[in-house]
Amino acid sequence: MPRAIASHPYWLHLGWLHLGWLHLGWPLLGWLGLGCLAACGAGGTERSGATTDSVPPQAGIVADGLGDDVDRQPAASPLAANWSGFADDSGRLDHYEWAIGTTPGGTELQGWTAVGLATVASNASLVLTVGTTCYVAVRAYDAAGNASAIASSDGVVIEANGGGGGQGPVLATVLSQFGITWQFAAPVPVGRFANGDWWVQGPVDIVDITPRTQDVAGRQIHGSMRNPTTVQNGEHGYDSLLFHPYENGRYQPALNVALGVSPSSPLRLAGGDSLISTISYLGTSLPPSGSFSQLQTAAVLTVLPSAPPPGAFRPPYAGHDKTVRHFESQLDYQRLLDLAPPPGAPELAVVAAGFERVWLDHMSGWSSRYLHPIDNMPDYGRDFTSLYGTGALLLQLDLPAVQKRELLVRLVQIGIDFFGNVQQGASWEGVGGQCSGRKFPILFAGAMLADPAMLAIGQSHPSGYFGPGHPNNRSQFGEDCQTFYVRETSFGVFNWGFGNYGPSHRDLPEWGNNHTSYPTNDNSNWNGDPYRRCCTANAWVGQTLVARLLGLRQAWNHPAYFDYMDRYMQTETPGDWTRSWDPWHAAMWDSYRSGA
Repeated sequence: MPRAIASHPYWLHLGWLHLGWLHLGWPLLGWLGLGCLAACGAGGTERSGATTDSVPPQAGIVADGLGDDVDRQPAASPLAANWSGFADDSGRLDHYEWAIGTTPGGTELQGWTAVGLATVASNASLVLTVGTTCYVAVRAYDAAGNASAIASSDGVVIEANGGGGGQGPVLATVLSQFGITWQFAAPVPVGRFANGDWWVQGPVDIVDITPRTQDVAGRQIHGSMRNPTTVQNGEHGYDSLLFHPYENGRYQPALNVALGVSPSSPLRLAGGDSLISTISYLGTSLPPSGSFSQLQTAAVLTVLPSAPPPGAFRPPYAGHDKTVRHFESQLDYQRLLDLAPPPGAPELAVVAAGFERVWLDHMSGWSSRYLHPIDNMPDYGRDFTSLYGTGALLLQLDLPAVQKRELLVRLVQIGIDFFGNVQQGASWEGVGGQCSGRKFPILFAGAMLADPAMLAIGQSHPSGYFGPGHPNNRSQFGEDCQTFYVRETSFGVFNWGFGNYGPSHRDLPEWGNNHTSYPTNDNSNWNGDPYRRCCTANAWVGQTLVARLLGLRQAWNHPAYFDYMDRYMQTETPGDWTRSWDPWHAAMWDSYRSGA
């Protein structure tokens, strides 16, 4: 499965250079003509001649579980598998099929089911019998319809319930994820949450974390934090160069709990702790993605007082409350739609890979972009807002639930985490294109889990400007901070005199760069502030449409946002990148907005 988001094929569209790495904080790049280039061809390599392809793909290997091969799993956990190594002489496979049986290659429990090009699949609907060994079979097809030989897993034994998440519990002294390894002083019960992140039953003593935190030429790298909270100035313990060139005073050695960890000085974590460990980016120039972050990746280890029930979602990484409140069995697949996709839909498995790792975002404001690990997520608000919108739109397509499961679980986990960040005091006032994309994941997760607190985020955390010095002025989420209605605020005066508005603008749904904090920057000229068109509403298309389709307007509780998006999509020219950062979002909008 692809790891670095920037390497995903979906990041680059044919005939459309996304330039997700060229945001650099200055929108004028879009005005240099870099947003849309001449078509670069249909892609792919054509075979010469007219010979018929009769060579089947090469079979690969199949592993039970969501990651490394597992040999046992609780009966209540979804049966899952992942595979690799399948290949075709043409260079490209067409699709996979998978089946589940009680014999190698068998189909007794699930017949052959197509999953596109996904390399991970799970089935949560099976009634698994304790003591049975289940086998997953996979075969690959090429475009000519040739099938590979069937590859089978080595089988997973179904045990009585008692574990949680995707697998567990088992005893382990070492756990690894995304290149980060935690070593324990003694074997402890461990397992995986629904999204694949590890939990461990504590208390536990960690005697080593690798890569080890260390000082390199005066820079402390590869730090870890326990139960991070949002603090005013962004103090942290990850990397002393984080936030460069604004890093001064933000790195606090006392917050880096990986310092000095050894067998003789273990890190004791109680049942109710989250440990976020990181790998620093050590390149001497911006990475290929163009991310501003000094972190390469991050992973979360959650310590619980007891094994969670099967299918548990990971509690938020921020703060001290690690109560397990949400479970995969609560996901309401009936809320998802079954729409026919317009042309240009990306591959679901490729998009899902962009949400595999934790989206680290527990700091407030625009500078939180430096915290976003390179391999985990885009750093710029416009880009990860658009990416999450892509995922949410894909879940509304006419696809089997088994294909939607992985993407849905990962999107919901992000919403749970973002809600935890808000509960710890994080906020993201509208600043250019930096601070979008935090509210919708919370509402989406709330809708899928029927969680009243998350669904009430629009009521509990509103944004608005009510006049100079007004006690109710508040800035929480970027989209709400940047959208408003033009009102006559005193006789003959509109918008408190800011933005050059007049009677013709009365009740107009409008955008301002940072309306709730700096209404002096509002501008009635559509082209007066380039951020209006380069980096904000063009990334909101997907999430806005899904919010409408799922009936979340009232829960969002900011009507100006939805009305402005209608105005925006009617004003911008169809086909222009300024209308929709991802052109497929615009195709979905044009196909389904009228019915939402």
